[in-house]
Amino acid sequence: MPAAHSVDPQPRRAIEGSVAALQRLAESDLPASLESRLRDLGQRKDSLREAELEEYSSLVDFWKSRTLEKAEAAVALQRLRAAIPDLAALS
Repeated sequence: MPAAHSVDPQPRRAIEGSVAALQRLAESDLPASLESRLRDLGQRKDSLREAELEEYSSLVDFWKSRTLEKAEAAVALQRLRAAIPDLAALS
């Protein structure tokens, strides 16, 4: 008798692909060059020219958005794995 949470092969492949994409997003980091630029501008934020201040503001907004997306992906993974326990082994 199949497990209570077994999933047919085709939907399972779709779910596994989604899990993999969510995992990559949850574990992703900003490119090193972008992190370096953000850090550099942040350390000099009191003396930035207008264009640099706009760049810094845009990078901070992007970083905040990316951080939220990573957290949402991590929560979605937890929910998927709780709803379908046999997916818990996927990384």
